[in-house]
Amino acid sequence: MEYKGKIFDAIVATPSCGKSYLCDKYPNLFVDVDEERLRCKYDVPENITRKELEETKGNRIFPKKFYGDKLIKELYKRLDVCVKQGKTLILAPHDECIKYLTENNIKFCFVFPKKTIKQEILNRMTRRNNPQETVKQISDMFEDFYTSNIKENKSVVHYEFDKDEYLEDIVFRKFNYKIKE
Repeated sequence: MEYKGKIFDAIVATPSCGKSYLCDKYPNLFVDVDEERLRCKYDVPENITRKELEETKGNRIFPKKFYGDKLIKELYKRLDVCVKQGKTLILAPHDECIKYLTENNIKFCFVFPKKTIKQEILNRMTRRNNPQETVKQISDMFEDFYTSNIKENKSVVHYEFDKDEYLEDIVFRKFNYKIKE
């Protein structure tokens, strides 16, 4: 992928930009690292729907499977497989996931919302049935998140998305994603 002359192979993106939707729609092209991380950390039933999974945010009901270093080791093994399969990693800005990218010299773009679309982000979270506590937490911390997003310095490029922009459109229209043959 490319944006403004910068080449990258992964995307780190904040909540409510369409990471899960993109990965669900194109499972042979993209991997939802958040879901891989969740499935390493918890014993999640294979048949659970995305909607059901979203509704457990803030209150995971699954028994824990891996902790600490074991969790990271298992996650990194899964990500290695995905990279070897040629899939593009799509992930939230968790420290251990960004560490995987930097340690493996995988250049990435950081995608986050413009400061002006706070209410749209909260509406997206509400529409996808995130718990109200989670929506309130994002609302309360939105300004702090924005400030830290602007200061992020490990990516090769930042992309601030605007109202009505979702990751699928950004990837295919703005980043000129080419399907690998």
